[in-house]
Amino acid sequence: MIATIHRLAHSRAASAQFVRYLIIGSTVFCIDVGSFQILVRIRVLLVAAVTISYILGITTHFTLNRYWNFRVFERSIGRQARTYFIIALSQLPITIAIVEARVHIAKLSPLEAKVLAVAVNVPLSFLAHKYLTFGAGIRGTFKGLVR
Repeated sequence: MIATIHRLAHSRAASAQFVRYLIIGSTVFCIDVGSFQILVRIRVLLVAAVTISYILGITTHFTLNRYWNFRVFERSIGRQARTYFIIALSQLPITIAIVEARVHIAKLSPLEAKVLAVAVNVPLSFLAHKYLTFGAGIRGTFKGLVR
């Protein structure tokens, strides 16, 4: 893992991808948090607001990363989307837990809690999407590790 991070830090192409990933993330953040704020203001249940805004965000995130950032088309869009949504949906419980805990226990505003949850997920999601979604896939990556 440390070797991978070191290689990424010294690779011009990987650095450019990470910058594009952050730009896409900023755009998606506005969509995710903006829709979340609207849903909270119209009194949608907190867990539903987190889920709906999250789904809007990850759909936009996948599309922009596939066509603008990683531009990897060796695997079908269906396989990439499946891997993407497995990774993204595995982060949803983490996001919900952080928002719920920070709102109800730490007494943060829902927006502050949502921002914290997004920040926690960014580094791991970049690596997972780079190597799994837009890389060899989950099976391909783990086959390579076993050999």
